Amino acid sequence: LIVISIMMILVTITVTQFQTAKKKAADVARKSDLNSVSKALQMYFADYGKFPAASGPGEIMIGGAALEWGGELIDGDYIYMKVLPRENKIGAPPYCYKVDDNTTPKKYALFTMLENTTDSECHMNGEVGAYSCGNAGDVYCFAYVSPNTSLSSDGTLQ
Repeated sequence: LIVISIMMILVTITVTQFQTAKKKAADVARKSDLNSVSKALQMYFADYGKFPAASGPGEIMIGGAALEWGGELIDGDYIYMKVLPRENKIGAPPYCYKVDDNTTPKKYALFTMLENTTDSECHMNGEVGAYSCGNAGDVYCFAYVSPNTSLSSDGTLQ
């Protein structure tokens, strides 16, 4: 009976640590995704002197068309990113893109919600993410911003 109790405790500890490691790995992938999108946006800026506009729901817009997360980041014949990453967790808000001005965007922010809300880069407001983005009411706790800006506590570009 004692041996079974000890084994149950060890199994519980192992499963908990595995789930935490899985969340952290998914969050590393999310951060890497946004970093890759950021690099593609910087290349776009180098070509046009502005960033792409943002749609109401938080998608990147080029030529007046919203690009789907999971599709290409392409303008004419130039491919900035073959596949825009997308959030893979069911029920999680999609990645979100915000700019300072849709006419000539000079600043942007990319948002995601991390699974590990105790991550030092995850900014929470109580039980929910601190940043809002898009018109769907989604909230996020992690942001990747253009080099020339910062975010206020609610996610407004400064």
